[in-house]
Amino acid sequence: MMRFSHFLFLSVFLASTLSACSSEEPVEQQSKSAPRYVKLATVSNIPDFDEFTFPAVVSAVKTVDLSFEVSGRLIQTDLVTGSDINKGKLLATIDRTPFERRVDESKTRLDQAKRELDRIEKMFDQKLVAQSSLDTAKTSYELAVIDLKNAEQDLSYTRLYAPFDAKVSQRLVENNSFVAAGTPIARLQDVSKIYFNINVPERLLTANIGRGIKQASATLATNRSQWYPVNYVEHSTQPDPVSQTYEVVFAMEPREELPLTPGARAVVKVSLQGSLYPEGFVVPVRSLVGNKDSGFAVWVYNEETNAVTKQAVNVKHIENELAIIEGKSQGEITLGQQVVAAGATQMRADMKVLPYQGEK
Repeated sequence: MMRFSHFLFLSVFLASTLSACSSEEPVEQQSKSAPRYVKLATVSNIPDFDEFTFPAVVSAVKTVDLSFEVSGRLIQTDLVTGSDINKGKLLATIDRTPFERRVDESKTRLDQAKRELDRIEKMFDQKLVAQSSLDTAKTSYELAVIDLKNAEQDLSYTRLYAPFDAKVSQRLVENNSFVAAGTPIARLQDVSKIYFNINVPERLLTANIGRGIKQASATLATNRSQWYPVNYVEHSTQPDPVSQTYEVVFAMEPREELPLTPGARAVVKVSLQGSLYPEGFVVPVRSLVGNKDSGFAVWVYNEETNAVTKQAVNVKHIENELAIIEGKSQGEITLGQQVVAAGATQMRADMKVLPYQGEK
């Protein structure tokens, strides 16, 4: 009885074991053929890579140092740092007394030279003096005329006037100081327009050669709620040796509601005309497989068969997380197709996949 029961138990155990083994094999095969969930992305048109934002520094149209062209003692100034002045305003004067005396002396010499010339001409007409005497008298008169003009010019140099509407940036010399000719006494900034200086990276400028500026605007760096139109002025053709950037200048008329002074921080937004890539599509960079040497490809999803096929593509440009592509050979990429956007390196030909919808 014991032997029979033992045999019965062993038979049941073997049967269950065989049953388990036979059931595991199809489960394993089934798991291998089960579709894998993948994240898909839709092939879309190229967005407009034509708007760029740059930090900017406000500057004056020009900054000039005022100086006298003659030397003397400064006796009057009207230079208040930070003040706005109009073109033609008298800003500074040096002592005019020595220059006025020189003008009087030059006038006296000119009168004397004129009288001497008249006397010599009369004597020459009477053949009492030689031609050389007449020539000497004429030369003396002409030199006296020149000397008077120089004296009057030096006298006019004793007053400095504002050459343009400006802001007094800095006063460099105080009143009653002796100033030599050419010594700066004040620094003026031409603020008839507001200049915005931006630095454009070399790669960006090179990539967009030939594209015109569609529009540009600027605003405060601390408050970007309101943008104001600006106009292109100029750009440098030599990059900065350290930063490898090109300086570009934009300008606008001064605005009361936009308090900007030279040195202030601002932001400039530039939109370019046209497109660098009129044809092609974009896919996520993560959807690319391969490399530059062997070529790139994407895995295209077929929603009818739930299978993926490998499609070679030409990568024209990469901007942030997007790749601009063109189809290569037969079966080119078309707009609206879906490609594997994550885990593309794990795909194989005709692999069954299902779109991952994410948690709801």
